Amino acid sequence: MAGIGFELRKLKQGDTGTSTVAAYTYAGLISSGPWIISILSIVILSVVLRPLLRQAELDFFSASVTHVYAFSLILVGPLQLVLTRYVADQFSFRSRSRIFPSLLSALVITAVVSGVVASVFFLGLVGGALIHKVAAAALMVYVSCIFIAANYLTALRGYKRVVTAFAVGYAASCLLAYGAVVAFGPDTAMLGFSCGHAVLFLMLLHSLHREFGTDVSMRWDVLSYFRKFPSLALTGILYNVGIWGDKLMFWWVSEHRLQISGALYAAPQYDVAIYLSLLSIVPGMAVFFLKLETDFAERYQAFFDAIDGGKTLSQIVACREAMTESLRDGFRHLLAVQGITTLLLLVFADQVANAVGIGSIQMGIFRVTLFGAFLLIGFLSLLTILFYFDDRKGALVCTAVFATANVGLSIPTILANEAWYGIGFVFAAGFALMIALVRVNHRLANLESHIFRGV
Repeated sequence: MAGIGFELRKLKQGDTGTSTVAAYTYAGLISSGPWIISILSIVILSVVLRPLLRQAELDFFSASVTHVYAFSLILVGPLQLVLTRYVADQFSFRSRSRIFPSLLSALVITAVVSGVVASVFFLGLVGGALIHKVAAAALMVYVSCIFIAANYLTALRGYKRVVTAFAVGYAASCLLAYGAVVAFGPDTAMLGFSCGHAVLFLMLLHSLHREFGTDVSMRWDVLSYFRKFPSLALTGILYNVGIWGDKLMFWWVSEHRLQISGALYAAPQYDVAIYLSLLSIVPGMAVFFLKLETDFAERYQAFFDAIDGGKTLSQIVACREAMTESLRDGFRHLLAVQGITTLLLLVFADQVANAVGIGSIQMGIFRVTLFGAFLLIGFLSLLTILFYFDDRKGALVCTAVFATANVGLSIPTILANEAWYGIGFVFAAGFALMIALVRVNHRLANLESHIFRGV
């Protein structure tokens, strides 16, 4: 599933500074995915709309968008990894014609489930103008479908179309939200934002349709993968619960939470700081996508080709060592880039705080959660390697620890005081990283046993 990474690597091989920067920029935008880019959109809109909206109106808009993304990610969690496995198998079976129909089936399921949940929450449990609530419900359907479509993007070769879709979609979301407020008032900001996401979804769908053929039927055999790989569905939901666990606890438990409208809450002291911290992983994601995963996938495939092709023992061992070295080299590169990024943000935290208008408490949380983001990118990278090794049990254990620790450790830090905010997230990412590291090392040390004896 690193297909788009190979295309980006060709761009990087232009051996010019411009081509290298372009390759890593494309990689950062694609690998970060819509949920990271959406954070940037929310931050930008919060600054742009501040002169036009009262604080209560701005809080209503921001809290609605963050709840949409949180619920959407958790809802699609069971589907994401199952779909990834299905698509990978279709490539292995040389059945590319099944890929787009499987996407259409997944989109139908996603639209129905997310539509029901969004309607219950925004129309039944949240107050405010009807146009805002309907638009928020529609946004949740679009965002959920975008997450499903994004699951297929790494198999594409046309990376420029993908980046263009993200750029146009999120620019349209921001511009339409701003224009709607200027033309029709604050209640229509969500309508403009939702329409921009509709543009993004349609552009991604068009790119996938161009890549995988013209068959617009639906294939429901993808559902059989839930029976074959139930651990993947559970891993997907636990991972997304882990990502959002600390935010949910701050919304539901913190005494400093702010009730926006009905069941809609925010935690102003924590939300902006953690979102800024998560933005810091973009450089690390680009390195992982363009360097670590792509190089490893190539060496991984060469190792198995050597086994299947009846190569000599010395050739197989050489391929194994090359695979292991590519993994080590990729992680060294990843940690170096993310480490420098984290260090620079720590040094210039005051300037970042002034630029986005956050106070001293939020700046302290930002500094703490930067360490959590650093650990998180390492965990996410190792989790991907576990899937390459087909260590589904290990991936499930890691995500279970991450989700449980992030929820369980965030509660006592919330009940303590502001000095402890974010510590639960840092420890949760650290625990998950250590377990994933142990599992990857164990797989590497016992690779032959896992391959030939299936243990």
